[in-house]
Amino acid sequence: MKISLDDRNSDDIKQKENAAKTVLDESADIYRNREQKTASETFKDLKGKAKVRYFVDYYLGKIILVTAILAIIGSVLYTTLKPKPSPVFYTIIVVSPFTPAGLDQFKADLEDMFVTDPKKEEVIMDNSYSSIVADYNSSIAYTMHMAAQEVDMLILTKDELKYQVNSKALVPIESVISKQVYEKIPDSAKHKVIPTYPLDNGDFEEGEEAVYGLNIESFLTKINGFETTDKYVIAFTGISQHADKFDDVVKYIFDIK
Repeated sequence: MKISLDDRNSDDIKQKENAAKTVLDESADIYRNREQKTASETFKDLKGKAKVRYFVDYYLGKIILVTAILAIIGSVLYTTLKPKPSPVFYTIIVVSPFTPAGLDQFKADLEDMFVTDPKKEEVIMDNSYSSIVADYNSSIAYTMHMAAQEVDMLILTKDELKYQVNSKALVPIESVISKQVYEKIPDSAKHKVIPTYPLDNGDFEEGEEAVYGLNIESFLTKINGFETTDKYVIAFTGISQHADKFDDVVKYIFDIK
């Protein structure tokens, strides 16, 4: 059988292609082996500065990245899972009349009175409110805290007090502290309010006049270090979980022995 020139050329081409493929495969194997050595063995073979440089170039960035990720995960888990202190007294302050130092002192004094374990208990003095009556965000936040029965005491202006008395959020002072303590409060500090309640027909009905707030002018002057107006009062909520502490708070503010 005769073999044509084209057939011989075709066989030669195939042999050359196979040879080239073999060379490429061998080169690939060598490359893979080098890569494997680079990842695991090269570092062991290096010495001195070369070893340090290789560590910095190849490992340090990865170690830093992994460490950062683990730190973030750990921080999130700690913040989420760690036990949170429970409030032992919760005060909302509307348009704070305190200096920063005065407020810090007030809070520290209440903590000395009520907190036995700082890891489990805390006193909250929330002074983020601009107006419960006129500011929408403050009103919503206040309503949520009241609905959760978290608020014990309010420090607010007499105008804001009147609104809250009408909404039945606050209770007469005499009904939530002892008679002995109430009688020792100066009469000039007792701020009376006549509640006005809306009726279904659109009219209003007046309630009974009572002391709903206590003027804290003297207390503010003492704790701030300068004279202030008498427009601020303290008032107590009817949903307080810590009404047993009201006597101590009043005695502290009015220096009652």
